[in-house]
Amino acid sequence: MKLNRKIIAGFLAASAVMFGVAYAQGPGCGPDGRPGMMRSAMQGGMMDPGARVDQRLSRLKSDLNVTAQQEPMWLAFAEKSKAEAGKGIQAMRERMKDDKQVTAPERFTQMQDGMKQRLAAMESVNESFNRLYAALTPEQKAAADKHFSSAERYKRGPGRGAPLRDGQGGAGAPEPRKG
Repeated sequence: MKLNRKIIAGFLAASAVMFGVAYAQGPGCGPDGRPGMMRSAMQGGMMDPGARVDQRLSRLKSDLNVTAQQEPMWLAFAEKSKAEAGKGIQAMRERMKDDKQVTAPERFTQMQDGMKQRLAAMESVNESFNRLYAALTPEQKAAADKHFSSAERYKRGPGRGAPLRDGQGGAGAPEPRKG
């Protein structure tokens, strides 16, 4: 009997953790309970997503040293990236405007649909990037590989617990190993 209770307690704990992870990855709620980011963040507390995309694209273009011959493929990739990013933000804003209360299963379905839309957007951008990548020189390909490597993202700054460039840990970063 004790073993059954331990198994059930373990299952419930694991379920709670998994639900928490799924919820944390989905849209948050404002103080009024509506989906999407908190209203105060949308009213200027965050950087404009379009500006963020422009920053990332300009950094990548600078890293790649795009030539005049590669410019048409670069422009196609950049336009596709901007268009797809804009669609995601627009969909989120539309969800925020929706006053309709939904059940938990409906919310999960909405989150799943959003992920499907993001996947389709990523596939579209990836197709465009692959055409650009094929036209890059070996040096440019190495720069692109470095730009998109997980190690390079980890070095970029203290966000999400990543260490700072000088090796000092950011918030939530694990302590350096001693010995």
